[in-house]
Parts: sequence; structure tokens; C-alpha cells
Amino acid sequence: MLDVIFNSIIPFVIILTILVFVHELGHYLAAVKNNVKVEVFSIGFGKELFGFTDNSGTRWKFSLLPLGGYVKMHGDADEASSKKSEDNIDPKRSFHNKTISQRSVILFAGPAANFIFSIILLVFINCFYGFTSTKPIISQVEKNMPADLSGLQVGDTILEVNEKKISDFSQLRSIVSSNKNIKVTFSRNDKISIVNIKPLEGKIGIKGTLETSKLNFLDSCITSVEQFYNFIKMTLIGIYEMITGQRGAEDLGGPIRIAELSGDFWSKGFHSTLWFMMIISLNLGLINLFPIPMLDGGHLLLNLIEFVKGSPLNKRSLEVLHMVGLALLLSLMVFATYNDVLRIMK
Repeated sequence: MLDVIFNSIIPFVIILTILVFVHELGHYLAAVKNNVKVEVFSIGFGKELFGFTDNSGTRWKFSLLPLGGYVKMHGDADEASSKKSEDNIDPKRSFHNKTISQRSVILFAGPAANFIFSIILLVFINCFYGFTSTKPIISQVEKNMPADLSGLQVGDTILEVNEKKISDFSQLRSIVSSNKNIKVTFSRNDKISIVNIKPLEGKIGIKGTLETSKLNFLDSCITSVEQFYNFIKMTLIGIYEMITGQRGAEDLGGPIRIAELSGDFWSKGFHSTLWFMMIISLNLGLINLFPIPMLDGGHLLLNLIEFVKGSPLNKRSLEVLHMVGLALLLSLMVFATYNDVLRIMK
């Protein structure tokens, strides 16, 4: 039991606390910038464990359940930013009395903070630990696969595929997976040759060469933004494939799985922990932008409806949408946790 606490639960709580703080800090800073009073800044939900009140009247606190957090702004009735009755509200400091654009900026600031934090972590990793890329130099050829049968060998450098220049092995992978026939231009002992290969189930049976190099700050910034874009793209593709049935929903993990992974990466050292934090921060920002009521994306959708309609939805409609959003989130949580339990039992 102690092993589970120290090797999984504590790393999970520390990592999640940092990422939730970053997310809520985004909301907080944007709210203050737009002259909205922040009444509560909470890490966790439920009963307060400890905290303090600053000079502006904001209560900063840690709460019992460390599975998220919230910023309660002036005019909010609850943690979900439901509108409070008009009694005892200063319209100049109330979130709900701000313009649609101001409210949207405050809502988007949370996910944006997670995205920025992910990029900062990537810049740090690439500068101090190095950027790992897969060069199009063959390090392994699988026997009796198309590449082997065509005569490609270990040490060959792939220059072009279907007349497209190749600088990274990932480019080769994407072309091979989407074409029935490919023309490969490669060099061996300073001699350039061309072979035609027919992939087998989207593969030709070769591996590239891993290369790690530390980047200067400017190159690291550029590379980190490119990496961030690719991670976002891959995540969205993965979600799309789950929704369309191209990928099994059993890949969806819940808090138990995240706790396990937190412990695994934590045990591998600071570098691995930073990578894990970067991925989770990115996903936290992305998931919060989903147009589900109770999430930032759901509130942004309501702002869009208000902009198009010319007025906000009535109270009853908002209550129904929030109930639907809560049901969706709870269903996803239960399903993900169910997957976690099945994974453990196996």
C-alpha cells in the first residue's frame, strides 16, 4: 500500500496540482486584467484543507479532492460559473456583466495557459536534454519485407520518396502508409539509386536512426512550436478515430491510468516527468475546449450562441445543458475508470 502511495498517488497529485494551478492561473490573470473580482482560487474540490485570503479579497485554498480546481469569480453562483442572483453584486466587477469578448478571453485563458506551459516545457527539454529526431538513415531492415526484397540495406540514406525530399523518417512513414506503390531514391557509398517498392499493409519494413542534439534557444522555440502542433494534430486524429470506431475505446484511460503513468515517468527521472507533464498539460487544455457544458469550451459555445442570438439562453435551458454536460463528463469518467480496472485485472 505504501508503495502505491509513494510511487503512484503522490507523483499523480503533485503533477496534477501543478497543471491545474497553471490552468486556473490563466483564468485568474485574464479575469484580473478585465477587472473581474476573483473570490476563490481553489486547487481541488470539496472541503477546504488550508488557505489564505490576499489583500484583494481572493481566497487561495487547497481542497479535499485533488482532481481538478476552479476559480470562482464575482457573480458566479458556483464553481461551474452559473450566474448568481442580482443581490449584492457589483456589476463593474462581475464576470457575467462583462462583454462577450471579455468573458470569452477569460474562459479561453485557462486552456491557453496549459498550451503555453506545454511549449515552455518543450523549449526547456530541447535546450537542456536535446531534441530527438529520426533520421532517414536505415538502421534495421526486416527480412522478407518489401524493403528487403527491393535490396535496401542498413546504412542506406533515403533521399526522396515519390520525388518528395525526405529530411525526417516521419515523412517517409506518412507517405508509405498512404500509397500503394512508392519510388524510393536513396544513397549508398555516395552512389544514388532508385527502387520501386510496393508497401505491405502500409509498411515496407525499415527503421530510421535516432539522433539527439541540444538546440539553441531560438531553434528550440521553433522546434517546440512544431512539436506542439504535431502533438495536437495526433491527439485530435486519435479522438476522431475513437469516435468513428477506427480505434478501440479501450485506449481511453482514466485517473487510475494517469496515476500509474505518473508513477512510471516519475521513477524514470526529471526528464521523463517533464515529458509526461507536457503531454498531460496539452491534453488538459485541449479537453477543456471541447464544446461540452461545464467545460470552458461549453461556456465558449454558449457565448457564441449569445452572440448569434443577441441574448443569452434562458435559465431553464442553461440548467438542462449543464445537467447534460455533467452526465456526459460523469459517463466518460466512469467508462475511463472501468477501462482502468479491466486493464489492472488483466
